Amino acid sequence: MPLKILTALLVCARIILCTADSYGAAIETRYSSIIYDNEQQLLQFNRELVIGSAFSFLFGGNKGVTVADDIKNKVDMVVEKVENILEMYPVALKFSIVLLASEHGVERVYMAKYQRQASYVAFYAPGEKTIYISARDAELQVIGHEIAHVVIHNYLRIAPSAKIHEVLAQYVATHLGE
Repeated sequence: MPLKILTALLVCARIILCTADSYGAAIETRYSSIIYDNEQQLLQFNRELVIGSAFSFLFGGNKGVTVADDIKNKVDMVVEKVENILEMYPVALKFSIVLLASEHGVERVYMAKYQRQASYVAFYAPGEKTIYISARDAELQVIGHEIAHVVIHNYLRIAPSAKIHEVLAQYVATHLGE
């Protein structure tokens, strides 16, 4: 076997093994499983995901006892807010969120899955019902945008074009703080 082919196969195998479901732990919410490698990612995700006054009526001072409780509350509130903005309520909605250390981790996973480069801090993989997101970049608008993709994908029987999907997700991100 030529050296170039062998090298390419080894590189591909390493990417797949490094990005396969080798994550450490998970938190279960009503709508999602949040998968992470370490506590640092969880703390970073919680710090970045700031819930403003637009959510105060949903949050109702319901601050969790632990970081995991805070994250569960925040993610479920964002899902419900996204559903309200879109007026789309998928039945039995369940998806995963994989926290990655940085946008470079997101880019590596995207490359491994789609064999294309992209400069994303997050993306939704519809075939897996999974959001991949950089814990450093998990701002409300970013996670809301990706959850909008989840809701749209799980609500509509026939998927709209990628452009329509993106317009709706951007609409949600714009109106999330209201």
